[in-house]
Amino acid sequence: MSQTANQTVGQTSSLIEEPPEVDLATAAEFLRSQYGVDAELQLLRSERDLNFLATTAEGRRLVLKVSNSGDDPGQIAMESAAMRHVALVDPGLPIPRIVEAADGAPGVVLKAADGRVHQVRVMTVMPGAVGDLAVLPEWFAAEFGEVCARLTRALQGFGHPAADRRLDWDPRLVTSLRPFAQQLPDPARRAPMEKLLDRFEGLEEATRRLPAFVLHGDVTLSNVLLAADGISGVIDFGDMHHTARVSDLAISLTSLLRESADPWPAAQAFLDAYQRVLPLEPEEVELIGELVLARLAASVLMSAWRAPLYPDNEEYLTSLVAGSWHGLDLLADLDPAELAERFHRLCGTSRVRSSQQADSTLAQRRSTALGGRKLSPLFYREPLQVVRGSGAWVHTADGRQYLDAYNNVPVVGHAHPAVVQAISRQAALLNINSRYLHPHAVELAERLTASMPAGLDTCILVNSGSEANDLAWRMAKLVTGRTGAVVADLAYHGVSEATAAWSTNTYPASDRPEHIATFEAPRTGPNGQQPDALAAAERVRLARLELRASEHDLALLAVDSVFSSAGILTPVDGFMQGLQDEARAVGGLFLADEVQAGFGRGGRNLWRFSDFGLTPDFVTLGKPMGNGHPIAALITRREIAEQFAAVDEFFSTFAGNPVSCVAALTVLDVIEQTGLVENSGRIGASLAAGLAPLAADLHPAAEVRGQGLMAGVALPPDAPLTAAELAERLRDQGVLVGTTGPGGSVLKIRPPLIWQQEHVNHFLDAFAALA
Repeated sequence: MSQTANQTVGQTSSLIEEPPEVDLATAAEFLRSQYGVDAELQLLRSERDLNFLATTAEGRRLVLKVSNSGDDPGQIAMESAAMRHVALVDPGLPIPRIVEAADGAPGVVLKAADGRVHQVRVMTVMPGAVGDLAVLPEWFAAEFGEVCARLTRALQGFGHPAADRRLDWDPRLVTSLRPFAQQLPDPARRAPMEKLLDRFEGLEEATRRLPAFVLHGDVTLSNVLLAADGISGVIDFGDMHHTARVSDLAISLTSLLRESADPWPAAQAFLDAYQRVLPLEPEEVELIGELVLARLAASVLMSAWRAPLYPDNEEYLTSLVAGSWHGLDLLADLDPAELAERFHRLCGTSRVRSSQQADSTLAQRRSTALGGRKLSPLFYREPLQVVRGSGAWVHTADGRQYLDAYNNVPVVGHAHPAVVQAISRQAALLNINSRYLHPHAVELAERLTASMPAGLDTCILVNSGSEANDLAWRMAKLVTGRTGAVVADLAYHGVSEATAAWSTNTYPASDRPEHIATFEAPRTGPNGQQPDALAAAERVRLARLELRASEHDLALLAVDSVFSSAGILTPVDGFMQGLQDEARAVGGLFLADEVQAGFGRGGRNLWRFSDFGLTPDFVTLGKPMGNGHPIAALITRREIAEQFAAVDEFFSTFAGNPVSCVAALTVLDVIEQTGLVENSGRIGASLAAGLAPLAADLHPAAEVRGQGLMAGVALPPDAPLTAAELAERLRDQGVLVGTTGPGGSVLKIRPPLIWQQEHVNHFLDAFAALA
């Protein structure tokens, strides 16, 4: 084929030029004169270069590589520079080392007898059998994936001017080989190939926005060497170019799949190992199948073009054909969506990807599978299909975004990058049950107990606030020898059997068990006065009398420090101290439930109970602790824990696992380093100040409650809008809130602690639009 014809379809000049014509004697003399090495030479196989194995009398083995005269000297310099770069970045990767010439140069020039000039390099020999000539062991697919990923990672920081070139073997460019479809030896293959090439139009454009680097371009079985216990060499950097990472991956994966009777187990092992080193983006995974097919197609088209031109090298030039047709026959009948889905499932990107798509059947499917709205309730008359969160915002499948003014669990914001990074990296390293030593659990317990008042020195890690409260109840009963609990008249403390009984807002008063008594939550009286310490003590005494009438006595008094379910109340310090002191005075223990109130939400201290000057016997923490990852904690005194441990034990398999603990540690880091406690106080004050006149516009008796970023708007029964209706209308304005309090009469505002003034302004604008 002429150079002009070559340029029309984009072939590389080294594919047009004949391989070098250098005989053994000339090569041996060149090695001696330029490198000072006396050796016997043996010709090695190659497609377009000339490679000699040189063995010295001492047994030293080197490769003398004579490059095709069509290769750009700059590209050869790039290969040598890349090999030196990889050796520095990842010394453990088994690649050849460049041997310098006698004058210190990494390469020299040889003029052959036919007048052509060739670049020559000498490299160390890598041991082992060539992969495409060996029987692949069971471990090969996984190790191949790991080596490919390590080499890609090592090259990510490498750049070179010569890398910007187009190679015919590049699967992204396979449609440039279309002229050779009609040269396929089997006429029956030609029309299907033309149709397949139609499928690949636009493949180059589809990869343009994906991660791309200067990469090897040919980590295939013919360039991988095997020893008995692993891959011993990766050779031939001659196809290096700037390309999409996934394209380079597909080249390697295609080489493996050609040798696999069933492609899917091999692909799974390869991709699992690859992603342990370099996780892939979903957009990359989407194209793996198409790029594998394109590489298979390129192999048979290149063979149809080149084998007739070089009949003496036909065996080598057609060596990939049978395996390529095998792969095409297995995969080409799958349409692009089905093929992509197979790879998404292999790579773990399927669920994340599919969850982004709107699904009108989802609500009904949820109701059917999860037990209906009573067992799996949803917010709003028209439930939202949420697909993504970012900071203070939640995004839905219909393309809208909503300001999150409700969800306290992502306490440092949705998908906080530091938390995501910590979880991802630890999950990729280890997650295991808590019967093993691990520093994350110890550090987390140390940091939590250090933040508590003196004496609260023991931390038990659990999975949820319900579990923390449940364990505190078990300890309290054992330590006191009693069986009664006292909680607020509208309280919520969990979903276990024990804590559901404490959650008096979830069932009628007539259904309250005999071992549960209530005290009246600290509501402001008709005279505008708040109940004080004496009132609190009296309420505890009355509750205890109720317990004793049913042959129980007070073991534990539990209080949510913000009285969220009672309508978001802010008692005076004396009231809370009165609850604690009276409970202890009559032989009970005191629990501060910080699941909703903690981690700085009150804007003064990390823990809300500290605002009142309390020193509880138990402190329970819940889901905000891990920004939504399942971790919680019970903090108590050592003597209480030891009394419990003397007669009982507690173990939860994955409570305090490394991934959950690193999430919680990172949450503490973010809160401390970005001043979120102070931010909560400042932004909460601004929110309350802005809400007061707007609430008054709704109804003169409307009351703004709360402290920090735990706020409520209490509406009287005769208000024109209920809290539930306000929540619906705010949702229409792009703001998410909830309701709480007696009969759901209080609008509940409980956003992530990262809110800034812009979020307050957005919320107030939406609220003002309701008037």
